[in-house]
Amino acid sequence: MADTTPGLPLGVPVYKGRPDDGGQAWLLTFTDLTALLLTFFVLLYSMSTINDDDWQNLVEALSPKLTSVQEVTVALPTLDQDAEAVVRIPGTDLTYLSKLLRDLVIEDPILTRAEITREDERIVLSLPGDLLFASGSIVLNEKAKAAIFSLGGTLRNLRNVVEVAGFADPAPPRTRFANNWELSLARAAALSGELANSGYRGEILVRGYGHARYQAPALAEDREASMAAARRVDIIIHAHAGERR
Repeated sequence: MADTTPGLPLGVPVYKGRPDDGGQAWLLTFTDLTALLLTFFVLLYSMSTINDDDWQNLVEALSPKLTSVQEVTVALPTLDQDAEAVVRIPGTDLTYLSKLLRDLVIEDPILTRAEITREDERIVLSLPGDLLFASGSIVLNEKAKAAIFSLGGTLRNLRNVVEVAGFADPAPPRTRFANNWELSLARAAALSGELANSGYRGEILVRGYGHARYQAPALAEDREASMAAARRVDIIIHAHAGERR
């Protein structure tokens, strides 16, 4: 901004900095210059060839001083927080159990519709829902009680963990239950109780899945068969043993 100052000829401009820069505007130029010089030296260093002997002499000269100044501190935990490994005691051999259950299914006329699936660490015995319960009911029928009694007698001496899981189709339940999950869980609990009453004294896990694991068929004509297969209760025998009651 041009101005006139006393003592100077009229019309000679005098330039003043902005009133809010505090006279520090030169720092911007100095900072830019320093950054450019640093970049220039880094570029020169990257293009240079280091003499191995000189570099080794420098390292040996600085090493005693640096090691005396710097001290590396390694933080170590004061407590052992590692989770303990879960050791599972093996139960009765699944191959033997699979043969035992297949013979039982063949001999028992009520269990002929049951399906046995052998997996790596468990055996799944799937019982159709209409074989066990009336439509919308959670009370085992008399034939189902007889079948479960035979099954409980076979499993009585096992140490394996047994899981009872109930399943349902996606149709809304026409019962007092609010949803399929409650219905499937109640049916699994009923079968679990009957299995315990028939003589099995091992650990029983009870789960209800509702229609969460229902898989819709690719073909429309298979829908009824898929819905029927979804209404079931699975007895799952695991390879590891559980606590005895």
